[in-house]
Amino acid sequence: MSQKEQNEQFKDLNLSSKIIVIVSIILIVAIALAVIFGGYFFGMKGLFSILGITYDSNQTLVLFLLVCFAAGMIIDPLTKIASMILAKSFSLKKTALFAFILYFVSNFITICFADYFMQSISIPDILLFVISALMALIELAFDYKPNEQTA
Repeated sequence: MSQKEQNEQFKDLNLSSKIIVIVSIILIVAIALAVIFGGYFFGMKGLFSILGITYDSNQTLVLFLLVCFAAGMIIDPLTKIASMILAKSFSLKKTALFAFILYFVSNFITICFADYFMQSISIPDILLFVISALMALIELAFDYKPNEQTA
């Protein structure tokens, strides 16, 4: 293959090649999203099984995850804003405890919201705290940088 053929632009491709490229990109993105969502699904399914939480069907669990994602898309930016305001107004350094509390509260609100609107899943109050704390610890493990200085 010559250098000229390797440098061929997308707009210069014929229609069938463009369709193949677009379908390939869509397929790669769909597979990545399926793997990510599958990890969440089986993780929550395992967690619910360990904790003894019952739900009606797998579709119920998928709907629960979708509601949690939707609520999280609203609550997470608000948590970030609250974190910035609290850190600046109270001169708090972003410590692990500060981050854990924020993550815990946002996870608790998200899960309570999803649990409130779904009648087919009933999570006892103590388990809401346990799941929120576990998710906050996981978020903290992935996000916390000990050398990060935020005043």
